[in-house]
Amino acid sequence: MNWTEVSIYTTTNGIEIINGALLKLNINDAVIEDAGVYDEFLRGETLDWDYFDEDQLAKIKDIESCVKVYLADTEQGRKQLKNVYEFVEELKKDNMSIDLGSLRVETRILNDEDWANSWKQYFKPFTVGDKIIIKPSWEDYKDPTDGKIILEIDPGMSFGTGQHQTTRLCIEQIIKHMKKDAEVLDIGCGSGILSIAALLLGAKECVGVDIDENSVRISKENAVLNNIYDDRFTVYLGDITEDKGLQEKIGYNMYDVIAVNIIAQIIMGMSHTFPNFLKKNGLVIASGIIAKYKQDVIDNFKSLGFEIIEVNQSEEWVSITAKLSS
Repeated sequence: MNWTEVSIYTTTNGIEIINGALLKLNINDAVIEDAGVYDEFLRGETLDWDYFDEDQLAKIKDIESCVKVYLADTEQGRKQLKNVYEFVEELKKDNMSIDLGSLRVETRILNDEDWANSWKQYFKPFTVGDKIIIKPSWEDYKDPTDGKIILEIDPGMSFGTGQHQTTRLCIEQIIKHMKKDAEVLDIGCGSGILSIAALLLGAKECVGVDIDENSVRISKENAVLNNIYDDRFTVYLGDITEDKGLQEKIGYNMYDVIAVNIIAQIIMGMSHTFPNFLKKNGLVIASGIIAKYKQDVIDNFKSLGFEIIEVNQSEEWVSITAKLSS
């Protein structure tokens, strides 16, 4: 089968906005190229290098952040592509306070092999917080000697390598708040990265849920890469806000932590279900929130009986950790 690679060029701060818009179009699988990673290099905030090529440096300065999706070259895929063009035009008209960049859309046709390998060159091992090294499955990496844990992942076509600020913020909170033998619910699990991090940090069991079939499969495959199996990690397909049967399968009042890394509007739209799933004093770790919606999410959580424990921010992105106090 052929695939259409759709590249939407934006800024670091535009990445999550575009990914959220894609979710609303039921396009759930995105590959992220974040120019912020290269900016960190240019500012000296990543590894030190004895030498780098001046020509390559010039190219790095010109890199734009990009969200890529891969649509099947079928009638359905062509309809999805039309929807992408339409929502990008709407974004261009939206007077947002955040710079979204050029919002240029480019496409090219790939065969299966090209599709599988086109994005891997940008994903290298990196550290989150003081505990976790995230390593793509195709990269070699020596075992750390400083007590850090290696989390191995192949995100495939699912959103979630840990490179973007929203995922980093979420993992940092998981590192801080995860207790041994905790029960965790990962809503919108994507690549499974948050569940896997929680389990590697001592959680007893995790349940993931996603509306995308590929995400369910890829989450399970990534768990196996980290020697995590069905006895500790269960993944369901479906929408928790609409499907009462799915809610019953997930289980009520069972979880110490809910991790949700989506966008503010979707988080608020499903938040009424959170108290049903949590134990008393359970935590929600929510990320993917643009700073302009921070207070809206805080007010929403408070109205549901949550106490705000922490609010953390990286550039324009916010994570909120809240405790169920009623």
